[in-house]
Amino acid sequence: MLNAEQLQQLRDADKIDDATLEKQKKRLADKVLHGLPAPKQKNGVIYVVLAFFLGTTGLHNFYAGYWGRGLAQLCLTLIAPWFLYIPLLFVSVWVLLELLFVSKSAHEIPFGGSRKTIIILRSAAILLLAFSFSYSSLITEEADFTPFIEQL
Repeated sequence: MLNAEQLQQLRDADKIDDATLEKQKKRLADKVLHGLPAPKQKNGVIYVVLAFFLGTTGLHNFYAGYWGRGLAQLCLTLIAPWFLYIPLLFVSVWVLLELLFVSKSAHEIPFGGSRKTIIILRSAAILLLAFSFSYSSLITEEADFTPFIEQL
């Protein structure tokens, strides 16, 4: 956790904006007054991997401290079978957007970890999804379902 002097230096160097500076100063004051432990920086690589593999369960949001989002995603995933899996489609798009655009934890602390690795994982997720959609459309276009239909 940074101290007030380091925060001001970051603001002077235009690395953080005024709103972030004030939030961080308030967090420091709360920590000093209440003796609360400072929130830890989360690893962005872990966040992206959790979002890709277990995203619909909301586990990546629980990891980053977004308990409300995680709970909403988990509940929508659990009720999806009763609603023809439509909520699962919604959650999947939601998770993809989070995987691509979320870069801070719930405590407004930027994710740690290698930025290059995070960018590579995000790019790989996009490429893998694009490939799987294009491959699945090829399979359905080339499939001949007439023998199955004739049996019915």
